[in-house]
This record gives sequence, C-alpha cells and structure tokens, in this order.
Amino acid sequence: MYSRSGEGHAEAVLARLSGLLDELHRLELSCLTDDDVLELLRGLGSQHNRLASIDHRLVAELESRGIAREHACRDTATLLHQLLRITPHHATARVRAAADLGPRRGLTGQALPPIFGAVAAAQASGAISPAHARVITATIDKLPAAVHTEHEQSVQDFLVDQAHTLDPRQLAQLAHRLRDTLDPDGTLASEKDRHRHRDLRIRHRPDGSAQLEGELTAICAEALTTVLDTVGKPAPAEEGTKDPRTAGQRNHDALHDAMMLLLRSNLLPDCNGIAATILITITEEQFQTRTGLARTGHGAHITTELALSLLGDARVMPVVLGKTREITAYGTTHRIFTEGQRLAMIARDQGCSFPACDQPPSRCQSHHITDYTITRRTSVDDGALLCGYHHREHPKLGWTCHMTNGTPHWTPPHWIDPTETPQRNRTQDQLPV
Repeated sequence: MYSRSGEGHAEAVLARLSGLLDELHRLELSCLTDDDVLELLRGLGSQHNRLASIDHRLVAELESRGIAREHACRDTATLLHQLLRITPHHATARVRAAADLGPRRGLTGQALPPIFGAVAAAQASGAISPAHARVITATIDKLPAAVHTEHEQSVQDFLVDQAHTLDPRQLAQLAHRLRDTLDPDGTLASEKDRHRHRDLRIRHRPDGSAQLEGELTAICAEALTTVLDTVGKPAPAEEGTKDPRTAGQRNHDALHDAMMLLLRSNLLPDCNGIAATILITITEEQFQTRTGLARTGHGAHITTELALSLLGDARVMPVVLGKTREITAYGTTHRIFTEGQRLAMIARDQGCSFPACDQPPSRCQSHHITDYTITRRTSVDDGALLCGYHHREHPKLGWTCHMTNGTPHWTPPHWIDPTETPQRNRTQDQLPV
C-alpha cells in the first residue's frame, strides 16, 4: 500500500484507472439491456467531465512550480504542447481553464479557491462539461465592470444551475439574453471594459491559410476600417468593367496590400536585429521547374508559382537551397528590384501600369515582365509597377505585358478585344511624378 503523499502513489492510482479502463474495453456490450447501455454512456460522460477538473489541478501545479522553465519551455502551454502532442491552441486553452477553475495560491503560499468556484465544483462532480464551463466563465468575463461586482456570483450560480439541463449552445444563447437583460442599452461597458476585452488571434491551417478572430477597440476598428476603405476600393478588371471581387475579397486584398505597404515603409522595428521581412525558402529544382511548394518563414507552404511572383518585392527575401540544403542563392543579388530601379520605374510609370488603374506608386509592387527564371536578370527595361490586385490577378484575367518604346503595354485577351491591341495605362499621365 502507498500512502496518499508517498512516492509512487500517483503511479498506483494511474495503474488502477488503467485497469478499470481495460475492464470497460472488455465489457461485452451486446449483453447489456438498452437501459444498461444508456446508463453506461451517461456515467462515462459524467466521469469524462470530472477528468477536466483533475487536469485543472495538474496544470495549476505545473504553473505554480514553474516546471516548464525547468524543461526549457517558454511557458506551461508550450510544455503541454510538446509533452502531450496537442495543438498550441488546445494547450493554451487548458492553461486558461486551469487559471479560472483550478486551485490557486496567494502571495504567502496560502491555498485559495478557484476564481469560478461554483463552476469548478459542478465540473468536479461531473454535472457539467468543459464546454458548459467555458460558456459560463466567458459570460462572466464579458460582464461590464458596473455589473460584474454586484451580479457575478448570482450569474455564475444561475448559469451553473441551467447547465444541468441545457447543452452548451443553448446555454450560450441564454447567457447572451442574460447579458442583454443586465445591460439592455449596452451602455454600461466602460472604455476599460472594451480595452480589457481586446483580442486578436490568427488560427493557422495546415495549408498555410489562416482564420482571423478577435475583438477590436473602437480606435483600432476605426483605423482598420479607414485603411480598408482607402486601399480596398474597387479596381476595374479591365477598362469599363466592374471589379469582380466581393466586398469581403476586396477587404482581404486591402489588408494584404496594407501589410505589404507597411513592410516596405521601413517603419517597423527590427525583429531580433533583422528588418521585418517575409522569408521564402525554395529548392533549386523548384526554382528551375516552377513546381512544388515553397516555405515561408512562419512555416506555411505556398506554391512555387506564388512564391516566385512575390520575389520582386523589396521586403521579400528569397533563399534557394540545393539538394543537400546548401544555400545556392539568396536575397537581392538574384531577383529583387533595387531602390534605384524602383524609383526609376516610379518616374516612368507613375503608378500601376495596368490599363485604367489609378493606384499610386506607394501601393504598387515591382513586376518582372518576362519571368526571372527565363531572363535571369532584374532591370527597369523588363519591369513594371503593378498594384497588389493586378499583380496577383493579371495572369488569371488573361492579360500579358511587354515593353514598347520603353514603356509597359498590356495586351488584352481575345474575348475582350478580338484585335488584341496592346494598351498603355494613360490614367497616370496627368498625375504628378
């Protein structure tokens, strides 16, 4: 027998738990009555809920001991991610849940109850699930300060009671109505409340794309809206036609262009001694064949075709690797237009060179008219300015570019102009250099 606090007790408890789970795995379900199956399912659900409260205790213990630092991890979430092979998002959520529902200690080491005691007790009993708990804690966190002090405990008790009969979605709907009841005009939230709830998360997908989630303060929302309105105005696909993008697609492209403008502005601080730069890694074979996937500095994989289309930008750094991952080429010596070349193209093109586009030079990227993999050179007599939209979309739209008398001309596809007469953008002619 092990004592409760003796060495090896945790291992013995886990062994008994493992043995019970083995028994459940061996249980012949076909011999059970319908009522037995339902009761087993209900009981397992309750025990599953209880396991979450044990997890809260364990994670809280990790935090209080600083075990993550002893294992060379930045924080407890990183330790959970590495130890349990769970996603960083899931690991962070477990640390946050432990902070809300796990045991705490005061400055002098005295034991303190969980922040949300009623929720923690209900979960420890198996009565509510982790999803129920998240709804309740999030609801209370979002209460305005003017309401929180007076109603926090009563709201917690009420929602815990309702969680015994409602699923998490229904509970969230009830919680929303409850917040509306406590603050019917939405006027009780103070500037401090809105500042406290500010949040922005980028949820990366395996393919490199991402989903944005967050809560913006009024000023941040106003600044973003102003940028999107300014940069994201409709751009003609060709002269006389409407922009085919939806409003949401225009907003996305505007955010993309604004970020590239910011990167090119040199206003961002250095990151570990390096100017803010998008890093693109590509193999020599991919560079030659234009096939396969390149890798960004943050681990996203993009098509080689897309990667090569980015490399004329002064804030994108290409690194080409050989078969043994040796560096065979990198940076400005191979593909990027120099500042002097870009200034020369600004003087010549005065903005986006695509017909009928009025985007100024500050919103344009440098474009290789003949693909660099063919010419192996970067020069103003084979380059043109293009706004972000036309840089991305002109191949899909069917337009091609070539130089005539030292200026970029664009040939429309046959379905637009059967004569395929080259066009020069004259919109910029009256603009000051």
